[in-house]
Amino acid sequence: MNKILYLILLALIILPAQAQERREHRKMDSKIEQLEKVKLIEALDLNEDQSVRFFARRNEHRKEIEKLEERSDELLRIMENMLDEPGEKNLAEQKKLLNEFLDIRIQIENKKKQFILSLNDILTFDQISRLVVFEKKFREEIRKILMKRKGLPKK
Repeated sequence: MNKILYLILLALIILPAQAQERREHRKMDSKIEQLEKVKLIEALDLNEDQSVRFFARRNEHRKEIEKLEERSDELLRIMENMLDEPGEKNLAEQKKLLNEFLDIRIQIENKKKQFILSLNDILTFDQISRLVVFEKKFREEIRKILMKRKGLPKK
Protein backbone atom coordinates (compact mmCIF):
# COMPACT_ATOMS: atom_id res chain seq x y z
CA MET A 1 0.00 0.00 0.00
CA ASN A 2 2.84 2.38 0.85
CA LYS A 3 4.47 1.68 -2.52
CA ILE A 4 1.30 2.58 -4.37
CA LEU A 5 0.91 5.78 -2.37
CA TYR A 6 4.55 6.63 -3.01
CA LEU A 7 4.11 6.07 -6.79
CA ILE A 8 1.00 8.25 -6.87
CA LEU A 9 2.76 11.05 -5.00
CA LEU A 10 5.77 10.76 -7.28
CA ALA A 11 3.53 10.96 -10.35
CA LEU A 12 1.74 14.01 -8.95
CA ILE A 13 5.07 15.75 -8.50
CA ILE A 14 6.77 14.71 -11.76
CA LEU A 15 3.91 15.14 -14.25
CA PRO A 16 3.25 18.84 -13.56
CA ALA A 17 6.99 19.53 -13.62
CA GLN A 18 7.28 17.85 -17.03
CA ALA A 19 4.30 19.80 -18.35
CA GLN A 20 5.87 23.05 -17.14
CA GLU A 21 9.17 22.10 -18.80
CA ARG A 22 7.36 21.41 -22.11
CA ARG A 23 5.58 24.79 -21.94
CA GLU A 24 8.87 26.58 -21.28
CA HIS A 25 10.50 24.67 -24.15
CA ARG A 26 7.70 25.67 -26.56
CA LYS A 27 7.93 29.27 -25.35
CA MET A 28 11.68 29.32 -25.97
CA ASP A 29 11.23 27.74 -29.41
CA SER A 30 8.69 30.44 -30.26
CA LYS A 31 11.05 33.22 -29.18
CA ILE A 32 13.91 31.73 -31.18
CA GLU A 33 11.65 31.45 -34.23
CA GLN A 34 10.57 35.09 -33.89
CA LEU A 35 14.18 36.22 -33.54
CA GLU A 36 15.14 34.16 -36.58
CA LYS A 37 12.36 35.74 -38.67
CA VAL A 38 13.40 39.27 -37.74
CA LYS A 39 17.06 38.56 -38.44
CA LEU A 40 16.18 36.82 -41.72
CA ILE A 41 14.16 39.79 -42.96
CA GLU A 42 17.10 42.00 -42.09
CA ALA A 43 19.82 39.72 -43.51
CA LEU A 44 17.97 39.13 -46.78
CA ASP A 45 16.67 42.71 -46.99
CA LEU A 46 13.17 41.39 -47.76
CA ASN A 47 10.37 43.71 -48.78
CA GLU A 48 6.84 43.08 -47.50
CA ASP A 49 5.72 41.03 -50.51
CA GLN A 50 8.85 38.89 -50.43
CA SER A 51 8.48 38.35 -46.68
CA VAL A 52 4.89 37.14 -46.96
CA ARG A 53 5.61 34.80 -49.86
CA PHE A 54 8.91 33.53 -48.43
CA PHE A 55 7.58 32.73 -44.95
CA ALA A 56 4.43 31.08 -46.35
CA ARG A 57 6.56 28.76 -48.47
CA ARG A 58 9.03 28.24 -45.64
CA ASN A 59 6.25 27.30 -43.20
CA GLU A 60 4.85 24.78 -45.67
CA HIS A 61 8.32 23.32 -46.16
CA ARG A 62 8.92 23.11 -42.41
CA LYS A 63 5.67 21.20 -41.89
CA GLU A 64 6.76 18.61 -44.47
CA ILE A 65 10.17 18.29 -42.84
CA GLU A 66 8.60 18.03 -39.37
CA LYS A 67 6.48 15.04 -40.45
CA LEU A 68 9.55 13.28 -41.83
CA GLU A 69 11.56 14.11 -38.67
CA GLU A 70 8.78 12.66 -36.47
CA ARG A 71 8.84 9.40 -38.45
CA SER A 72 12.64 9.37 -38.27
CA ASP A 73 12.52 9.81 -34.48
CA GLU A 74 9.89 7.09 -34.19
CA LEU A 75 12.11 4.66 -36.12
CA LEU A 76 15.05 5.49 -33.86
CA ARG A 77 12.97 4.77 -30.76
CA ILE A 78 11.85 1.43 -32.20
CA MET A 79 15.42 0.49 -33.12
CA GLU A 80 16.67 1.50 -29.68
CA ASN A 81 14.07 -0.73 -28.02
CA MET A 82 15.13 -3.63 -30.23
CA LEU A 83 18.84 -3.40 -29.44
CA ASP A 84 18.68 -5.71 -26.45
CA GLU A 85 16.49 -8.32 -28.16
CA PRO A 86 18.62 -11.08 -29.73
CA GLY A 87 17.61 -13.21 -32.69
CA GLU A 88 17.70 -13.40 -36.47
CA LYS A 89 14.15 -12.11 -36.83
CA ASN A 90 15.11 -9.06 -34.81
CA LEU A 91 18.19 -8.43 -36.96
CA ALA A 92 16.10 -8.57 -40.13
CA GLU A 93 13.62 -6.10 -38.64
CA GLN A 94 16.46 -3.81 -37.54
CA LYS A 95 17.87 -3.85 -41.06
CA LYS A 96 14.46 -2.95 -42.50
CA LEU A 97 14.02 -0.12 -39.99
CA LEU A 98 17.53 1.18 -40.61
CA ASN A 99 16.93 1.27 -44.36
CA GLU A 100 13.66 3.13 -43.84
CA PHE A 101 15.42 5.56 -41.49
CA LEU A 102 18.16 6.24 -44.04
CA ASP A 103 15.60 6.70 -46.82
CA ILE A 104 13.79 9.29 -44.71
CA ARG A 105 17.03 11.16 -44.02
CA ILE A 106 17.65 11.29 -47.79
CA GLN A 107 14.07 12.53 -48.33
CA ILE A 108 14.67 15.29 -45.79
CA GLU A 109 17.82 16.46 -47.55
CA ASN A 110 16.08 16.31 -50.94
CA LYS A 111 13.15 18.37 -49.59
CA LYS A 112 15.62 20.96 -48.26
CA LYS A 113 17.29 21.13 -51.65
CA GLN A 114 13.92 21.46 -53.44
CA PHE A 115 12.91 24.25 -51.09
CA ILE A 116 16.07 26.24 -51.70
CA LEU A 117 15.82 25.76 -55.46
CA SER A 118 12.13 26.77 -55.39
CA LEU A 119 12.91 30.20 -54.00
CA ASN A 120 14.18 31.74 -57.24
CA ASP A 121 10.71 33.16 -57.98
CA ILE A 122 10.75 35.05 -54.66
CA LEU A 123 14.40 35.78 -53.92
CA THR A 124 17.44 36.72 -55.96
CA PHE A 125 20.35 34.28 -56.13
CA ASP A 126 22.26 36.58 -53.78
CA GLN A 127 19.41 36.42 -51.26
CA ILE A 128 19.23 32.63 -51.57
CA SER A 129 22.97 32.40 -50.90
CA ARG A 130 22.59 34.72 -47.93
CA LEU A 131 19.74 32.52 -46.65
CA VAL A 132 21.88 29.37 -46.75
CA VAL A 133 24.75 31.10 -44.96
CA PHE A 134 22.39 32.72 -42.45
CA GLU A 135 20.70 29.43 -41.51
CA LYS A 136 24.04 27.72 -40.87
CA LYS A 137 25.39 30.60 -38.77
CA PHE A 138 22.11 31.05 -36.86
CA ARG A 139 21.98 27.35 -35.89
CA GLU A 140 25.61 27.49 -34.75
CA GLU A 141 24.97 30.59 -32.64
CA ILE A 142 21.88 29.08 -31.00
CA ARG A 143 23.80 25.86 -30.30
CA LYS A 144 26.67 27.84 -28.71
CA ILE A 145 24.28 29.86 -26.56
CA LEU A 146 22.45 26.74 -25.38
CA MET A 147 25.70 24.93 -24.62
CA LYS A 148 26.98 27.94 -22.69
CA ARG A 149 23.73 28.07 -20.66
CA LYS A 150 24.10 24.41 -19.80
CA GLY A 151 27.77 24.83 -18.97
CA LEU A 152 28.95 22.48 -21.72
CA PRO A 153 32.22 23.06 -23.56
CA LYS A 154 32.00 24.55 -27.07
CA LYS A 155 32.86 22.30 -29.98
